[in-house]
Amino acid sequence: MNPVMNILQAGMRSPILSMVAKVYIPTLFPLTFLIALTATWLDALLGFGDGFLPTSLNLPIAAVSFILGAVLWLWTYEQLTRLGEGSPSPTAGRTQKLVIIGIYAHSRNPSLFGKLLGVLAVGFALNSISFCFILVPMLLTISLAEKVVRQEPQLVDVFGEDYEQYRKDVPLFIPWKLLFRRK
Repeated sequence: MNPVMNILQAGMRSPILSMVAKVYIPTLFPLTFLIALTATWLDALLGFGDGFLPTSLNLPIAAVSFILGAVLWLWTYEQLTRLGEGSPSPTAGRTQKLVIIGIYAHSRNPSLFGKLLGVLAVGFALNSISFCFILVPMLLTISLAEKVVRQEPQLVDVFGEDYEQYRKDVPLFIPWKLLFRRK
């Protein structure tokens, strides 16, 4: 089947829709709104009112960022639901199999790239320096720390030595082996 169709169909699967309903709508969307309000206040406080993008480009850049983010996010979740035979989120069920191929062969948390682009789209639309360069990096750091402290021990409990080996072989976030290939 066409990879684009796989990604679109993944977005309509029950585990994804359940996760969006249980996690994204009640938590992440309001949190993004709160971050936007905070960034607006910080920009005014720090004198960043002019933004960093030409005003004619901030909305097109935001749209591209959001679309790319959504595609990356759905691609990673398509792999988790199809190959992992479950849900990407413990709150909506969990994967039944450890996924270590495809995009997960390069990063243990590739969905964060899609989420990062999606959230940055709000910062681009607001043309907010504080949103894009202060608040989002802080949240990304907190999110990665939470994954190491809370989620990874759970994955070790579920998948055992297979996950321990995966954790040794694959970086937490940045796909270093893709970026710096040896010849």
